[in-house]
Amino acid sequence: MSSIPSNLSRSPSLLIQQIQLDNITRTNIELFEVQNQLATGRAVNRASDDPVAAVTIATLDDSIERSDQRLRNLDQADTNLALIETSLSEANDLLLSAKSIASEQVNLGSTTQERANQALIVDSQIAGLLEQMNRSSGDVYLFSGSRTSQQPFEQFGTGIIYTGEFSPMTTDLGLGSSVPVTLDGIDSIGQAGRVNGTTDLDPRLTLSTRLDDLDGARGLGISRGPVEVVVAPSGDTLVIDLSDADTTEDVTTRLDAAIGAYESTTGSAVLGAGRIGIADDRFTVDTAPGVSLNFTDIGTGTTAQDLGLVPSGNQGFDAGNPNGAALGPRLALDTPVASLAGLIAPLDQIELTNAGRRVQVDLSGAQTIEDIKNLIETSGAGVEVMINQQGTGIDIVNLVSAPPDNSLIISDTPGGSNTADLLGIRTFTSSTRTDRLNDGRGVQIATGGTNPDTGAADTSLDIDFAITLGDGREITVNLRPEDIGTVGAVVDRINAEAATQGVAPNDFQAELGDGPGGLKLVQNGAFADPLAISQRNNSQAMFDLGLADGTYDATSATLTGQDRSGVVTDTVFTRLLELRDGLAEDDTDGITFAGERLEGVIDGVAQTRGLVGGFGQRLASASDRELNVNLFNQSTRSELRDLDFAEGATRLTQLQNQLQAALQTASISTSLSLLDFLG
Repeated sequence: MSSIPSNLSRSPSLLIQQIQLDNITRTNIELFEVQNQLATGRAVNRASDDPVAAVTIATLDDSIERSDQRLRNLDQADTNLALIETSLSEANDLLLSAKSIASEQVNLGSTTQERANQALIVDSQIAGLLEQMNRSSGDVYLFSGSRTSQQPFEQFGTGIIYTGEFSPMTTDLGLGSSVPVTLDGIDSIGQAGRVNGTTDLDPRLTLSTRLDDLDGARGLGISRGPVEVVVAPSGDTLVIDLSDADTTEDVTTRLDAAIGAYESTTGSAVLGAGRIGIADDRFTVDTAPGVSLNFTDIGTGTTAQDLGLVPSGNQGFDAGNPNGAALGPRLALDTPVASLAGLIAPLDQIELTNAGRRVQVDLSGAQTIEDIKNLIETSGAGVEVMINQQGTGIDIVNLVSAPPDNSLIISDTPGGSNTADLLGIRTFTSSTRTDRLNDGRGVQIATGGTNPDTGAADTSLDIDFAITLGDGREITVNLRPEDIGTVGAVVDRINAEAATQGVAPNDFQAELGDGPGGLKLVQNGAFADPLAISQRNNSQAMFDLGLADGTYDATSATLTGQDRSGVVTDTVFTRLLELRDGLAEDDTDGITFAGERLEGVIDGVAQTRGLVGGFGQRLASASDRELNVNLFNQSTRSELRDLDFAEGATRLTQLQNQLQAALQTASISTSLSLLDFLG
């Protein structure tokens, strides 16, 4: 009789074990995930946990990270602006104190010793202001513009030079418009002196001229795009793409290549020997006999018009009309000196005097505008060279705050080619306005004199000074208001007065000369005595023209006056230095002038403080907005990513119970056999 083995189960043992193991494994995995969630506090730890939520969380993470950086930037910017405002506030208090000193010491009752003592106080104020303007936040100098790693103000000769940049440093604040976190040191406390170039250097086209440096035939710059060329008389049309052209050479090369390819294909001659070229300030097209080329724009493009390839009247290029329209090249750093039509002679030396330093700069080897810039800036004169906004010439910016008597003067060297004049940067020329002389005080003349007894006009009371020649003759000079508009007008008036009084030009002549110095009074070298000048009617004209302090050279029989055309950098340093020198020299007029100019720079500092305060308010508002956005993003991310601990704990308990039940079930099921299910 057969029997049923007792170890046989109702179902296959392997199948039961696999099912039970799968259940236990799945429960263990879920339990591990819940434990991991409880340990990290996050419901989503990897993308596979919830792909949709993970994408949103990643976006929010990026937004929050950028927001955190902006908040840090805003905080640093606020710190910088707070320090800047503090420095300006302390500078303002210092300036008010200096103004009080000027007001007190201008009185006639002040003694020389008292003024000398006050000069020492002002000198200490200058040192204190220098320390304030060199204040830094960490490694960032607050008044150095975008050159934040370099101390912005340093001693330079008799003055103080600014070594920073004129553009401030900005940072990502997320405000839509930038807010500076540093300031331009000079503009914060005044205004830089500038020699505005008077010469249009008239640059011509070269093959290296960039299209960005052209005004264009329409005066709107150069747009890039394809142009269309119709070849007559064949009527064939060529399309030439100039979208990525950068220089005039790119334009000529591509036009020539496209037309050359057409010539090769058709076997016809379209261009003459001159091909596509440039001349002066425009493109030229040399066509073969009997051929004309008509350039047009495609669609709404304007490239052909901007490049001057569509001449006036839409006339095409042919043998009688080879020139395009003028393109108005602008000066650029890489503009060759040889291409400057405004220079009528070769360059040689110029002389710069600034803050007691005098340097000569040899420009004869300059090949480009950048060479001129580098040679002048590295000469140690304390200046910066800039191309003017019109792109026609160069300006010289005085970076040194110095007393007006030691301000920037640019002149030519004797016997040269008048290079400073050629470049339009000489400070004392016939066209120099006299109201610019003497730090803007101009020339004060005696005018409108009347006889004290009769009240009638008396021209003898309008005489400003007298010139005594070496032969004893005297020339009286009456400068009228219409005679002092420019330096040239003053020279003409002095010579006219001499001629009216019977003095021949070979015996006396007023002139500018070609070297440094101011007005020159030249007499006949045969005269025994030196030329002399004396004041009349308490007129200040001879002083304001620099003639009173002139020096006489017997060899050339010339009295050379001082150059009063110095370009002053009008900053708080300049006015404090001027006040200090006025006090030290017991100069009442100097103290008065310095006190008057202090008013202007104090107002300028106050305006800068107001500007900084406005920036601070913008930062505060922006910080509040950014913080609110950041908190909202974090809240949203938390809802998606973070774990509900109550739910997680409940889930953990459920899974623990589930695991325990699975283990118990597995234990029981493995102990049952087929006999347990038979009746």
